[in-house]
Amino acid sequence: MATDLTYLAKGTGTVSGISEPRSVESPYATLVGTDGAISQTPCKTRGGRYFTLTLQLPQVRPGDRGRRADIEAFMRAYFPATVATLGCGT
Repeated sequence: MATDLTYLAKGTGTVSGISEPRSVESPYATLVGTDGAISQTPCKTRGGRYFTLTLQLPQVRPGDRGRRADIEAFMRAYFPATVATLGCGT
């Protein structure tokens, strides 16, 4: 079963926790926040059945919404490229 990205985004763990997460239209399950993002896709490997990538930008000041578009653009380029190296399909 896939991990609930909203749960991860609102979590306080060291590999999660992004501010103001919003779902974006994408071939992958993706949430983009003001200080990071999380994307996930099915991917069978020895490590599991899904690949999840979390991007965190702790240097972004709380309340600064000016980076959201840049974060989304980064994830739209980086995540599919990373998935391609793993041999996963969309």
